[in-house]
Amino acid sequence: MAQPANVAEALLRYGGMYGSAWRDNKMLAEVVDVTSAAEVNRIEVPIVGATRGGHKAGRETREGTIRVQKVDAKWELEIWSFMSAGLEQRRKDRDDPAVTRPKRTFDLHLKQDDPDALGLEEWVLYDCQIWRLPLGIAIADDITEREYPLTWEREEPLNAFVATRSGDYVVPNWLKGGYVADGTAPLRDF
Repeated sequence: MAQPANVAEALLRYGGMYGSAWRDNKMLAEVVDVTSAAEVNRIEVPIVGATRGGHKAGRETREGTIRVQKVDAKWELEIWSFMSAGLEQRRKDRDDPAVTRPKRTFDLHLKQDDPDALGLEEWVLYDCQIWRLPLGIAIADDITEREYPLTWEREEPLNAFVATRSGDYVVPNWLKGGYVADGTAPLRDF
């Protein structure tokens, strides 16, 4: 039987102001928002002899955005350097062992570290790429922000837990390899 919500449990909710994004072990202080969603596409399957359909798992997609407060042209130059090299130049660079090609991907480490929440949550998005070169101005903006579409190849939780009730208290059960530390499958019971 579910226990009634405790007002103190409201204090356990994460506050977004404690989030941070890291690249190459450096905090990206200009990043104000990262949205990321890994999604399993569903394939509709007609069921013979029935008026309903079914579904099966399809391809996975990993897409999101990074929103930054503009400090310099670092993000714009990253995508511009790729876009400005023509196909012939990219082929020459590919075939010349003396040319050091810039790495197009990066890992993005996301942290949620609210001191009043149950614990630290950290994820890494591996092999990220940005896909848009946003340019322009808006004289009404107090602070210029830019948004970059983002994709990545895989993600991994570094610190994650499932909240469970232990008597009158809500406690974190830390996940190790997809399972709670005591070896049971993660469940949420409040």
